[in-house]
Amino acid sequence: MPSPDDLAALAAERAAADREYNEALTRVDRAIQRPPDDFPRPPPGPDEHQITPLNTLWKVESPPPGGGARARVAAAIRRAVAPLFDQQRAFNSAVVDHLNRNLPVARETRESIASTLTVLRDTIAELVRFQSVLIGLLQQITPYVDTRDRDVAGLLRGLSGAINAVADESMKRSEALIARERRHEMQLGDLEARISQLQRQLAEVQQALAKSISK
Repeated sequence: MPSPDDLAALAAERAAADREYNEALTRVDRAIQRPPDDFPRPPPGPDEHQITPLNTLWKVESPPPGGGARARVAAAIRRAVAPLFDQQRAFNSAVVDHLNRNLPVARETRESIASTLTVLRDTIAELVRFQSVLIGLLQQITPYVDTRDRDVAGLLRGLSGAINAVADESMKRSEALIARERRHEMQLGDLEARISQLQRQLAEVQQALAKSISK
């Protein structure tokens, strides 16, 4: 049977374990993630305000030819600057084509960022919910263990009571057997005393008979 010192040491060890567990649970609770208040938003969509005008105005047209001396001078000038106009039209065409090609890419990039941020926000929310559920589970461990301890203690008390009852019954039966043996011993002693008395009386009778016969 444990001594009082052993029981005190076990109680102190249990109290220290409970204290360390509660402190660890507090640290886990404080470490739960929280969704940021300033969660990033997707970037704005591409600016398409000037796309239609650019697709309309990119081609530089020369004025129609006229008549007279001025027309001849203008025609000469147009022939002189025609390579510049062609180069400008080619540049404008390349710029407009580049913008038109990159516009769908910008749209898809913005949509991809928006969907990624949505998935990230939902994932963080699920992670926070999981951590909260985990904390709730950890908080139930101590009551659960205490309940099991009480169940075991109850079983032990019941087993101890049953053992004590069996021991009491065995003790009663032992005492009854001992008392019965003592009664048997007393009866046997009385019987032996009576037999000895009868033997003495028989010996006396035999002696009296022998005396009477000898006379």
